[in-house]
Formats: sequence, C-alpha cells, structure tokens
Amino acid sequence: MGKRASKIVSVTSVRRALNEDIEGRSRRYLVSMIFRIICFILVLLIPNWPARIILGLCAVIIPAIAVLVANAGRERGPSPRLVENHGELTTYEATHHLNEGEFFR
Repeated sequence: MGKRASKIVSVTSVRRALNEDIEGRSRRYLVSMIFRIICFILVLLIPNWPARIILGLCAVIIPAIAVLVANAGRERGPSPRLVENHGELTTYEATHHLNEGEFFR
C-alpha cells in the first residue's frame, strides 16, 4: 500500500473566531430590531392607510426574519488556496468544499 502525500491547509483559510461571529450576528439582529421599532413608530405617525398596513406588516415579519438570520449558523471560511505537498507550496484548485471539521490529508 503506497503512502499518500500529506496536504496541509494554510492557516489563512481559517474561518472567523466564534466571538467575532457572535458579535456580527448580534449587530445584525440589533439593526433589524431598530428598523422594526422605526416601522412601529411610523405606523402611529403616518395618516396614509396603505402605508400603515405595509409598515405594520414589516414590523410583524422582521422579527421572524431576524431570528432566522441570527440562528443560521457560522459562516464558512474561504476555500483553502495554498497547500504544502512534501515541502513544496502549490496553489490548490478547489473541486469540492470542506465541511466543518474536515481537512486534507
């Protein structure tokens, strides 16, 4: 049985840190909730009924969308571009994507 070449994924292809990911999700959720509050306030201030209905629907639908976006999961990192094969660095052409916890060997 022949020995397969070992390929090492470059550290530059590692995804963002967990705390950065959580901060980004929290920021997106906060912005969408601020937009929702603005929609509620405009519903009370605008006298035009069609605009009130549209803003009211936005204020009702935004929380569901915001929760789905916040719970969507961690973003995948970019595909590895540089690999080492027996001490020689080569550019890797991705034929498939790596899933979480997978690595080249």
